[in-house]
Amino acid sequence: MTQSKFSEADTEVFYDSEDSLYRSFWDSEGSLHWGYFENLTDAKVEDFITACKHWNEYMLSQSGITKDSRVLDLGCGNGNTAIWLSQQTDCEVVGVDLSGVRIENAKAKAQEYPSLRLEFEKASATNLPYEEGSFTHVWSQATLYHVHDRHQALREVHRVLEEGGTFIFDDLISPTQEINEMARQYVYDRLLFEPIFSLDSYKDFLGKLGFMVLAAKDLKEHLHKSYELLSQLALPQYPELSAAYDKMCEAIQSDQLGWAYYLCEKVSDRLSWIYETNNQQSLRDKYDAWSRIYDAELDQPYRISPILSARALAGVLPDKEASILDAGAGTGMVGEALAELGYSNIVGVDLSEEMLEVARNKQVYRALHQGNLEEPLKFAATENFDAIIAVGVFTFGHAPIEALYNLFPLLKAGGYFLLTVRADYHDDNPAVREVIKSLSWSLVAREEFNIFDTEAMYAMVLKKD
Repeated sequence: MTQSKFSEADTEVFYDSEDSLYRSFWDSEGSLHWGYFENLTDAKVEDFITACKHWNEYMLSQSGITKDSRVLDLGCGNGNTAIWLSQQTDCEVVGVDLSGVRIENAKAKAQEYPSLRLEFEKASATNLPYEEGSFTHVWSQATLYHVHDRHQALREVHRVLEEGGTFIFDDLISPTQEINEMARQYVYDRLLFEPIFSLDSYKDFLGKLGFMVLAAKDLKEHLHKSYELLSQLALPQYPELSAAYDKMCEAIQSDQLGWAYYLCEKVSDRLSWIYETNNQQSLRDKYDAWSRIYDAELDQPYRISPILSARALAGVLPDKEASILDAGAGTGMVGEALAELGYSNIVGVDLSEEMLEVARNKQVYRALHQGNLEEPLKFAATENFDAIIAVGVFTFGHAPIEALYNLFPLLKAGGYFLLTVRADYHDDNPAVREVIKSLSWSLVAREEFNIFDTEAMYAMVLKKD
């Protein structure tokens, strides 16, 4: 992993020395760094502060912070965001910053708000002085790119968050690792940071740590507009800073620099997290978040299910050109298993577009569609498929068993439906067995096997009358 050539001491000196400039320039207006513009094309200098406040408001609206929350403001600066968050939600906020000057400023400001639950402490993001699971939320704006060891800082964030806690932050990113001389001089060396994460590599690392990335935004255009307007704002008093901001714009235009936002949840038990889902929107969002690491995490304990299910279907479907619908295709594990058995006419449908994108890259499907099995599938005609396979789709927190009524008409007479379900989901739910029994098909075969070592599964082969 790339480490910064700049030390923590470098960053502390930088912030302490730059504090008077930042405070005189914008800090009196609140916690402002970059703007989120409603109209990028027509934004003017006078819109900058409004756009910065708009970004704060957007992040708060997505955060789920309430009066019962305990929030760590990572890189709290002079305390403006912490005060604002507590004012808006009545939550408890603990602010940390590497700059002793800024922490003293924050403590002085906090005295003006005795009714707010505020605490400020000088600390490094790479060694947070809090126990595991101390916070419901970690909030960070324009901070992490300054940390000399971002990987360790992210590990610390994960550690101090409680299970199910929220990490919401923005950061500068590097769309490319090939940094030119101009960007190195005017962006990375000037701001004391190294090009480590792109938009996607950030998501990958967060996923490996144990976060589910529920949302990510590429804010490159908003960053460019911010520095364009900042250059104009700085020019009268700080011409050298204005020139540096112009170089920032140049770096952004050439993909040397970007800005990204992430909303993450700390999830250790991904399966329980999925099974606890209570609506299709939430299910889609969760699978979108899981998509990039789904195959890697489930390869050993789960892949046996699509493999054995595909083999069970192959036992009754000798025609390798038969049309097959993979209902709930996910990342395409079932499609891969069918393709390995020689099937080539496979169509997939899934609720999650991000999962489908992973499946698409495997190039084993003739077509892939985003769709909700609870509704009629518009892309397919009645009696369109020789076989339908649904593996891990009808289970707790997923598609209701009644969605079979939408799939059944798509199967040709005499066609086969391979339905794989958890044994407890089938055996302990009379409604599940009743729906299966109510359809005009007959059970041809049923195989039993285990996933995750002990979780019993049924692979049922049903033939349509």
